[in-house]
Amino acid sequence: MPNEEHLKILNQGIEQWNKWRLENAIKPDLWDAELSGADLRGADLRSAKLSRAMLFDAELFEADLSGAILSGAFLTGASLTGAKLSGAYVSRSTRNASATPSR
Repeated sequence: MPNEEHLKILNQGIEQWNKWRLENAIKPDLWDAELSGADLRGADLRSAKLSRAMLFDAELFEADLSGAILSGAFLTGASLTGAKLSGAYVSRSTRNASATPSR
């Protein structure tokens, strides 16, 4: 289950989320979160726990997923174009083969 406070802040929009991230040096816990179709463009998701998160068709364009834990996440159809995945753990994740993450 995701941390409900973290999910509530994320649902307020990326601007509010990124502002909260700047003010709070914690690892977001979005484990098993339902984020299918979410617009997460430019989201600061560094070191986030996203294991088993439902990210079907999510927009992760230029999102920072550096060091994020995405094991078992469902990324089919997600747009990862320009996403930062340095140090991200993506074992057993499913994803769209046409995605082009940045390095």
